[in-house]
Amino acid sequence: MTRGLPRTLSRAAAREAGLAPPKAGLAASTSGQGGSFRTVFSLNAMQVPVTDALAYASHKLFDFLGGKMRIKGGTARLQFAVLTSRASTINDNAALTWSLGSAAASSAALAGTMVNVLASTGRTLDGAGAALSTASIADVAAALTLDGTVTPADLYLNLALAAGTDIDADGMLAVTRTITLLWENWGDNA
Repeated sequence: MTRGLPRTLSRAAAREAGLAPPKAGLAASTSGQGGSFRTVFSLNAMQVPVTDALAYASHKLFDFLGGKMRIKGGTARLQFAVLTSRASTINDNAALTWSLGSAAASSAALAGTMVNVLASTGRTLDGAGAALSTASIADVAAALTLDGTVTPADLYLNLALAAGTDIDADGMLAVTRTITLLWENWGDNA
Protein backbone atom coordinates (compact mmCIF):
# COMPACT_ATOMS: atom_id res chain seq x y z
CA MET A 1 0.00 0.00 0.00
CA THR A 2 1.95 3.00 -1.25
CA ARG A 3 -0.73 5.65 -0.78
CA GLY A 4 0.59 6.86 2.59
CA LEU A 5 4.29 6.23 1.94
CA PRO A 6 5.29 9.77 0.77
CA ARG A 7 3.58 11.32 3.79
CA THR A 8 5.26 8.83 6.13
CA LEU A 9 8.68 9.57 4.60
CA SER A 10 8.05 13.32 4.92
CA ARG A 11 7.20 12.94 8.61
CA ALA A 12 10.27 10.78 9.16
CA ALA A 13 12.46 13.43 7.50
CA ALA A 14 10.95 16.14 9.71
CA ARG A 15 11.65 14.09 12.86
CA GLU A 16 15.25 13.58 11.75
CA ALA A 17 15.83 17.17 10.59
CA GLY A 18 13.90 19.83 12.47
CA LEU A 19 10.81 21.98 12.11
CA ALA A 20 9.69 25.42 11.00
CA PRO A 21 8.03 27.41 13.78
CA PRO A 22 4.33 28.10 13.16
CA LYS A 23 3.92 31.39 11.27
CA ALA A 24 1.24 32.54 8.85
CA GLY A 25 2.68 32.56 5.35
CA LEU A 26 5.55 30.13 6.11
CA ALA A 27 5.61 26.46 5.15
CA ALA A 28 8.63 24.14 5.18
CA SER A 29 8.89 20.78 3.50
CA THR A 30 11.85 18.53 4.27
CA SER A 31 12.72 15.42 2.29
CA GLY A 32 15.61 13.02 2.54
CA GLN A 33 16.89 10.37 4.87
CA GLY A 34 20.06 9.06 6.40
CA GLY A 35 21.25 12.54 7.35
CA SER A 36 21.00 14.22 3.90
CA PHE A 37 18.11 16.63 3.49
CA ARG A 38 16.48 19.13 1.17
CA THR A 39 14.28 21.70 2.87
CA VAL A 40 12.11 24.01 0.79
CA PHE A 41 10.69 27.06 2.53
CA SER A 42 7.59 28.43 0.81
CA LEU A 43 6.83 32.00 1.83
CA ASN A 44 3.44 33.41 0.91
CA ALA A 45 3.14 37.03 2.08
CA MET A 46 4.87 36.12 5.38
CA GLN A 47 4.68 39.31 7.44
CA VAL A 48 7.75 40.71 9.18
CA PRO A 49 7.36 43.92 11.24
CA VAL A 50 10.21 46.44 11.01
CA THR A 51 10.51 49.15 13.67
CA ASP A 52 11.78 52.60 12.77
CA ALA A 53 14.02 52.72 15.86
CA LEU A 54 15.94 49.59 14.80
CA ALA A 55 15.51 49.53 10.99
CA TYR A 56 16.18 45.77 11.03
CA ALA A 57 14.14 42.65 11.71
CA SER A 58 14.38 38.86 11.73
CA HIS A 59 12.14 35.89 11.47
CA LYS A 60 13.12 32.36 12.49
CA LEU A 61 12.56 29.98 9.58
CA PHE A 62 13.79 26.69 11.04
CA ASP A 63 14.79 24.91 14.24
CA PHE A 64 17.37 22.24 13.41
CA LEU A 65 17.64 19.23 15.68
CA GLY A 66 20.76 18.99 17.83
CA GLY A 67 24.08 18.14 16.21
CA LYS A 68 26.38 19.51 13.56
CA MET A 69 24.59 20.72 10.43
CA ARG A 70 26.56 20.92 7.19
CA ILE A 71 25.03 23.38 4.74
CA LYS A 72 25.83 22.12 1.25
CA GLY A 73 24.17 24.86 -0.81
CA GLY A 74 20.86 26.05 -2.15
CA THR A 75 19.12 29.05 -3.63
CA ALA A 76 16.74 31.78 -2.58
CA ARG A 77 14.33 33.76 -4.73
CA LEU A 78 12.41 36.30 -2.68
CA GLN A 79 10.04 39.17 -3.38
CA PHE A 80 9.11 41.85 -0.87
CA ALA A 81 6.06 44.06 -0.46
CA VAL A 82 5.38 46.94 1.90
CA LEU A 83 1.99 46.49 3.57
CA THR A 84 1.97 49.85 5.37
CA SER A 85 1.73 53.34 3.87
CA ARG A 86 4.94 54.00 1.97
CA ALA A 87 4.71 57.75 2.41
CA SER A 88 4.90 57.48 6.20
CA THR A 89 6.66 54.15 6.95
CA ILE A 90 8.96 52.21 4.60
CA ASN A 91 9.57 54.61 1.73
CA ASP A 92 9.28 54.13 -2.03
CA ASN A 93 12.42 52.56 -3.50
CA ALA A 94 13.83 51.82 -0.06
CA ALA A 95 17.14 49.95 -0.05
CA LEU A 96 16.56 46.62 1.67
CA THR A 97 19.36 44.23 2.62
CA TRP A 98 18.46 40.62 3.37
CA SER A 99 20.34 37.49 4.38
CA LEU A 100 20.05 34.06 5.97
CA GLY A 101 22.00 33.35 9.12
CA SER A 102 22.22 31.19 12.20
CA ALA A 103 21.63 34.27 14.38
CA ALA A 104 18.87 36.87 14.36
CA ALA A 105 19.72 40.38 13.15
CA SER A 106 21.11 42.55 15.94
CA SER A 107 21.98 45.63 13.87
CA ALA A 108 21.19 47.22 10.50
CA ALA A 109 24.69 46.20 9.36
CA LEU A 110 24.11 42.50 8.71
CA ALA A 111 27.37 40.64 9.36
CA GLY A 112 28.91 37.58 11.02
CA THR A 113 26.44 34.85 11.98
CA MET A 114 23.57 37.00 10.64
CA VAL A 115 24.87 36.28 7.10
CA ASN A 116 26.72 32.96 7.42
CA VAL A 117 24.17 30.88 5.45
CA LEU A 118 23.41 33.39 2.67
CA ALA A 119 25.47 36.55 2.24
CA SER A 120 23.96 39.99 2.59
CA THR A 121 21.99 40.75 -0.59
CA GLY A 122 20.72 44.18 -1.65
CA ARG A 123 17.24 44.75 -3.05
CA THR A 124 15.42 47.95 -3.96
CA LEU A 125 11.77 47.84 -2.91
CA ASP A 126 10.58 48.89 -6.35
CA GLY A 127 6.98 47.70 -6.12
CA ALA A 128 4.41 50.50 -6.04
CA GLY A 129 2.18 50.60 -2.96
CA ALA A 130 1.73 47.05 -1.65
CA ALA A 131 2.87 45.43 -4.93
CA LEU A 132 5.73 42.93 -4.85
CA SER A 133 9.23 44.07 -5.77
CA THR A 134 11.05 42.32 -8.58
CA ALA A 135 12.60 39.03 -7.51
CA SER A 136 15.87 39.03 -5.62
CA ILE A 137 17.93 35.89 -6.26
CA ALA A 138 20.94 34.65 -4.30
CA ASP A 139 22.86 31.43 -3.67
CA VAL A 140 23.27 29.83 -0.27
CA ALA A 141 26.87 29.64 0.95
CA ALA A 142 28.28 26.18 0.38
CA ALA A 143 30.35 24.15 2.84
CA LEU A 144 29.26 25.78 6.10
CA THR A 145 29.03 23.80 9.34
CA LEU A 146 26.69 25.00 12.10
CA ASP A 147 27.63 23.55 15.47
CA GLY A 148 24.40 22.68 17.24
CA THR A 149 25.91 20.12 19.60
CA VAL A 150 25.38 22.28 22.72
CA THR A 151 22.39 24.34 21.55
CA PRO A 152 20.53 23.30 18.38
CA ALA A 153 21.17 25.65 15.45
CA ASP A 154 18.50 27.91 13.97
CA LEU A 155 17.96 29.55 10.59
CA TYR A 156 16.82 33.18 10.37
CA LEU A 157 15.72 35.46 7.57
CA ASN A 158 17.32 38.82 8.39
CA LEU A 159 16.22 42.15 6.94
CA ALA A 160 17.70 45.66 7.26
CA LEU A 161 16.93 49.15 5.94
CA ALA A 162 19.03 52.32 5.94
CA ALA A 163 17.78 54.04 9.10
CA GLY A 164 16.45 57.58 8.66
CA THR A 165 16.55 57.58 4.86
CA ASP A 166 14.42 54.55 4.00
CA ILE A 167 12.10 54.18 7.00
CA ASP A 168 10.16 56.96 8.71
CA ALA A 169 8.00 54.92 11.12
CA ASP A 170 7.27 51.31 12.05
CA GLY A 171 6.25 49.32 8.97
CA MET A 172 5.33 45.85 7.78
CA LEU A 173 7.08 43.85 5.06
CA ALA A 174 5.60 40.79 3.38
CA VAL A 175 7.97 38.17 1.96
CA THR A 176 6.97 35.81 -0.85
CA ARG A 177 8.60 33.01 -2.93
CA THR A 178 10.99 30.18 -1.96
CA ILE A 179 14.26 29.23 -0.30
CA THR A 180 15.79 25.81 -0.99
CA LEU A 181 18.41 24.51 1.42
CA LEU A 182 20.53 21.37 0.86
CA TRP A 183 22.15 20.14 4.06
CA GLU A 184 23.31 17.21 6.16
CA ASN A 185 22.93 16.34 9.83
CA TRP A 186 26.31 15.03 10.97
CA GLY A 187 24.94 14.09 14.38
CA ASP A 188 25.91 14.94 17.92
CA ASN A 189 29.33 13.74 19.05
CA ALA A 190 28.35 13.94 22.74
